[in-house]
Amino acid sequence: MEIITTHTGTDFDALASMVAARKLYPEAKLSLPGSVAKEVKQFICLYGSLLKDIPPEDIDLDKVKRLILVDTRWLNRIGTFSQLISRKGVEIHIYDHHPPHPEDIEGEGGICQEVGATTSLLVSLIRKRRISISPAEATLLLLGIYEDTGSLSFTSTTPLDLEAAAYLLSQGVLPSLMKSIQKIRTRNNPY
Repeated sequence: MEIITTHTGTDFDALASMVAARKLYPEAKLSLPGSVAKEVKQFICLYGSLLKDIPPEDIDLDKVKRLILVDTRWLNRIGTFSQLISRKGVEIHIYDHHPPHPEDIEGEGGICQEVGATTSLLVSLIRKRRISISPAEATLLLLGIYEDTGSLSFTSTTPLDLEAAAYLLSQGVLPSLMKSIQKIRTRNNPY
């Protein structure tokens, strides 16, 4: 079994990265490790069909052969999945955009590169491999990039983030969905 997870306090970049990673690992199951940001929780209530996630308590950890971590490399942020990190026979793949830290988990696969959003790293792979995405997926992935790049305005934004955003727009981002999600974000974060 393959599991894709992210950090507790899941934000839109983490959630979008999970959905993007599933495009690269189509047999993998998504599982949120714990708490999620308020606006992400509201999004899941409205558009949960994009996820089809499994609660961690419903996963038999003994059957997990590959753990795919997105938007984190920290052991203390992945909940119950931390039990898998040093387990024999479990391959760890990591996709993360944060600067390296001495306590980072080491993986056998994935990409860790300082860019504006983890979603951008995954979108670049989706694009290279010519994997199709739906307009709803493109919209969520763009929101993930917007989350961690301040709508492409933060100084951490890189050309890769801009290229990923442009590609997602070409894949049919849904303006009405984007607008409704932006309203959720604004309502929860008025400043």
